Amino acid sequence: MRKLILTTSILLLMASVSNAQRWKRYRHEVWFGVGATSMLTELGGGAEEAQDLFLDFNGKASRYAFAGGYRYKLNEVISARANLAYAQLRGSDALSKDPYRQSRNIIVSTPLIELTAVGELYFIREKINNRYKVRGIKGALGSALSAYVVGGIGAFYYNPRGEYNGKMYSLRPLRTEGQGFPGRPDIYSRFSVCVPMGIGAKFSLNKNLSLTFEYDFRFTLTDYLDDTSTTYYDPTAIADANGGVGSEKGDAAAYFSNPRIRVGDVYVGGPDPAGSVQQRGDKTTNDTYMFAVIGLNYKFVSKKSNRPKF
Repeated sequence: MRKLILTTSILLLMASVSNAQRWKRYRHEVWFGVGATSMLTELGGGAEEAQDLFLDFNGKASRYAFAGGYRYKLNEVISARANLAYAQLRGSDALSKDPYRQSRNIIVSTPLIELTAVGELYFIREKINNRYKVRGIKGALGSALSAYVVGGIGAFYYNPRGEYNGKMYSLRPLRTEGQGFPGRPDIYSRFSVCVPMGIGAKFSLNKNLSLTFEYDFRFTLTDYLDDTSTTYYDPTAIADANGGVGSEKGDAAAYFSNPRIRVGDVYVGGPDPAGSVQQRGDKTTNDTYMFAVIGLNYKFVSKKSNRPKF
C-alpha cells in the first residue's frame, strides 16, 4: 500500500512539473474552417426600420464562408493568430417585411476576401493531457473544453454585384448613387479595414487535433458593402455616364440606381415632383458583417521534451 501511494505521488509530481511547461511543445497550430456569414447593412432585415447589429439580422440572407490560418501560443492564456477568409455576403430588401424596404427593392451580392491578425485571450484555459494516466484520479487537467475572446485588426477586398436581365454587374463602376459626379461623394474603394471581435470555444480531440466554434462581428470603415449609403441620383445622368439610355450597360446602371417597385400604396425612391432628393441609405453608420465558423485545428508537436529529470 505504501509503495502504491509513493508511486502515485511521484507520478503526480512528475505530471505537475512537466505540465507547467508542456504548452511550449504545442505552440504552432494551423486550422481550417467553414461556416455562415451575413452582412448587416441598410438592406433586408426584419419587419421594422433598420436597427443596429444583430437586431436587424435576417437568417435568410446568410451565405457561406471559408477560413483558415495559423495560430501561435504566446503563453498559456494568450495566442496570436493570422487568418485568411473568403465569404459571399448578401443583402436583399425582398427579405424584409417592411414595405418601404420592399419597395426600395435593392438586392446585392458581395464576394469578400479578408486578411486579419487577431489575439485570443482564454478565460477557460486550454489544457494539454498528461502523458501519465492514473486510474481513479480526475481533475481539471482532463478537461477537453476551453474558451476565449478574440479581437484584432484586418483588411478586406469586396465587390458589390447585382443582377439585371440575367447578367451580373459589378456595381461600383456604375456609380449608382452618382459617386464622382459634381457635388456627390467620391467613388468608394473596394478595399477597407475591419475590426473583428468575438468569442470562441475549443474542444480537444487528442494532443494534435481539436475543434473550434467561433462567432465574430466585423466592424468596418465603409458603408458600401451593399453599394447603398446616401441618396438617389438622376438615373438618366447615371445611364449617360455608362453608355447612354438604350445601351445594355446604361440601362443596367439606371436600373440599379433605383430598382423600386410598388408595394401596396408604398412606392419609394428617386426625386419627387418637387425635385427634392430622397434617402437611399444611411451614411451615418458603417456596415458590419459577421462570421460563425466551425474549424478543425492541428497542433505541431515540438521535438523538445519537457519531461522532468531526476
